[in-house]
Amino acid sequence: MVPVVVVLTVRRLWAELSGYASTGLAVALAGVGLGPLVAPGGEPVALYAAVGVLLALAAGAGSRPVVALRAAGAALAVLASLAVAPVVLTVLADLPVQQWSGVPAAGEASAGTARTGLVLLLLGAAAGAYAATDRRIPWWLAALPFGAVALPVLATAAGAPWPVVPAVAFGVGLAALLAAALTGARPVVLVPLGAVLAGPGFGGLLATRSGTLAALGALVVAGAVTGAAGRPAVVRIAGWLGAVTAATGFAVTAPLAAGLPLRTAAFAALAVAAVTLHAAPLLRVARPAGSTWALEAAAQAVALLALLLTGGSLRYAAAVCVLWGVAVAVRVPRRGESPAGRRVLAAVAAGSELVGGWLLLAAGGVVVLEAYTLPAAALALGAGLLALRRRSGLTSWPALGPGLAAAFLPSLVSVLVSGEPQPWRRLALGAAALAVVLGGAARRWQAPVMLGAATLVPLALHELARGWDLLPRWIFLGLGGLLLIGLAATYERRRRDLVRLRDAVARLG
Repeated sequence: MVPVVVVLTVRRLWAELSGYASTGLAVALAGVGLGPLVAPGGEPVALYAAVGVLLALAAGAGSRPVVALRAAGAALAVLASLAVAPVVLTVLADLPVQQWSGVPAAGEASAGTARTGLVLLLLGAAAGAYAATDRRIPWWLAALPFGAVALPVLATAAGAPWPVVPAVAFGVGLAALLAAALTGARPVVLVPLGAVLAGPGFGGLLATRSGTLAALGALVVAGAVTGAAGRPAVVRIAGWLGAVTAATGFAVTAPLAAGLPLRTAAFAALAVAAVTLHAAPLLRVARPAGSTWALEAAAQAVALLALLLTGGSLRYAAAVCVLWGVAVAVRVPRRGESPAGRRVLAAVAAGSELVGGWLLLAAGGVVVLEAYTLPAAALALGAGLLALRRRSGLTSWPALGPGLAAAFLPSLVSVLVSGEPQPWRRLALGAAALAVVLGGAARRWQAPVMLGAATLVPLALHELARGWDLLPRWIFLGLGGLLLIGLAATYERRRRDLVRLRDAVARLG
């Protein structure tokens, strides 16, 4: 302290000599800080350098030190930071443990670790004091990184039992992230600081089931707070998505912690998805629309994860699909939904129910082809009929074609390819195709007429081929001759009929 007092005295009594005095003090402080690097004895370099930084600031007497003192102080601060970095990294690297491996043993008190914590506190005080004189950044923001890192280091030095050290690191890191989200202050400082502390702290809390659940619960709360009060808008969206992610992790972890099989966690995750889906519209009034679609997409992703968690159990997977279809369907009639949004939700609900029905049929060992194809065809036809009713310029091909193809094509292929007789399937397919042709002609829809006829013609040829060996050959020859004679006698009339039929089909919608 004596050189500092000398510099302050010279500055007051002989102002013209203050520059020489400050330069001399800077050289002396640099020598004191760098001396332990070359002098034997193993003196604590970091502590000497940190004290030198404080002395350089004290020589400024509440104002910005001169250039020489600032340069010396900055060099000593860098030296002290580099000297304590290995200890800090060791402390943070030792925090993560294997999941649910049990409470780790408490570390022994260490003088070197305690000295590192003291150096960090001194550097934090120096950074805060310099920021107070410079006034370009808040003093607390300058001091926060050093003080935040010092807390888990000091707890480790004191030999604190688990979970004190990981909880302190996790809590301080989470607080830094919340401060960045809620105040918008210098995220370039707070976000890396929060990630560096919260990550290892979270890994240390995984040692037990209760620690894991507590950490996930804290993440849920922090995400919700960020989503409700963060700024700007992108931070709020990130907060809500983080809350959904953490809640999903909590929902999956809680059943496992209770000793239940993984597939039971699917329903807890599905509950998170349902809550997210129905909570998303509530954010439209006070929050930007981006948060709504982001949460809706997250809800669908969590529902898909719930389906994957069933682990191949068809009945569990079917239950997840059916319940999700119900949850989405409840959202469809909600006030304020856009027409496009209603259509998407209705499609998701119907598709989920359809997949759930298929899975139930597969779980029950149902092998009838139409049990799988007809529900999908009915769903597609219903959507097509609704579209024809609402959109005046829509034709029957895009509206009804997919549904009719799904209804006829699999059954027709089964009839034509399979060697089994399938009389009831052939009869039902022919009757349905004929009904579709007649209905399409009555409504003047081209797709039902063409697709129904495309089903009837190969089906009729298949029946003719099957009857070839059942009846005497002369019957087919006689019928063929009579048909040719009739066509030859009325050729011109049949040609005109074909032209009229082609024109009539072309005029269908």
